[in-house]
Amino acid sequence: MDFSWLVPFLSLFTILAVSVLSLASKARVEERRHDPHAPKSTLAKDGPQGGVAFLLPLAEQRRHVRPLLE
Repeated sequence: MDFSWLVPFLSLFTILAVSVLSLASKARVEERRHDPHAPKSTLAKDGPQGGVAFLLPLAEQRRHVRPLLE
């Protein structure tokens, strides 16, 4: 029994499956992006945590609390 057709078949099936899943995921993302009621990402600049400000050095980060000891 010759199984030389198995590897090309599995590779083509994998490429097809990944393509279909990526197109479905893209459609969901585009639909959510155009929804005004979708919650913002925590990494978004206008999101609940103000974007990726935690990546800034400590001296440049905005402080949202006042210091306890002055």
